[in-house]
Amino acid sequence: MLKEELILYTDLLGVKSAFVVKDFSTGKTVSFNEGLVVPSASLIKVPVMIEAFRQIRSGVLSPDQRLSIKSEEVVPFSVLEFLDCGNSYTLLDLIRLMIVYSDNTAANILMELVGMDNVNACIRDLGLKETKLQRKMMDSESRKAGKENYTTAGEMADIMIRLYQGEILDKESSEQMLAIMKGQGDECMMRVDLPDEMVIARKSGELENLNHEIAIVYGNQGDYLYVFFVWDARSNNDSRQILQRTSKIVYDYFDR
Repeated sequence: MLKEELILYTDLLGVKSAFVVKDFSTGKTVSFNEGLVVPSASLIKVPVMIEAFRQIRSGVLSPDQRLSIKSEEVVPFSVLEFLDCGNSYTLLDLIRLMIVYSDNTAANILMELVGMDNVNACIRDLGLKETKLQRKMMDSESRKAGKENYTTAGEMADIMIRLYQGEILDKESSEQMLAIMKGQGDECMMRVDLPDEMVIARKSGELENLNHEIAIVYGNQGDYLYVFFVWDARSNNDSRQILQRTSKIVYDYFDR
């Protein structure tokens, strides 16, 4: 059975894990530790995107409005360090950078623009109880003070399912957000052993010895949800390889 195989694999490696896998054709779902609250890493950027789209939909923001970014706002490892666009980007550009390249500068600018309190209100409106945005990205001082962003595999699965079903804000907004997630620039982890032509809407997250991945896989035998969290691994290389292997296990199960 799929659930037992996934649990056995992660148990043998001595890591902590949580997952939700759903076959959209049959509705069958298998899950494990889906209610455990763990650091969200960059998965928290998905609720930030949803709140940005909510404000676009309500007319508070425009996708074409331009935002200037000061050099002191650029955090380490940001792709914005290497882009020369006059330091001015459209709102939609920043959303894409935040999701497609997981850019932390773009995420921080968007958190400031839409308001962190509004993101948390949006999360509550979605009915999510454990997902919380409490600090900006790369904010080591806030982390030292005990402020962390949290979520669960179950709540991230809920977001992805509702996006797939066109139920986040409205069908058009859901489709636009999924289209952005389909452009994911990170080709490692769960993507590695799947066919190159396969369409996947996904987002990953990483902290020390922790890697998460949430994805809608548009498969040959039907679409499915893959949400997998790994933490307390020996290294990030180990946790990335676990996501790679478990993704292939799930893919082979559905492609039989």
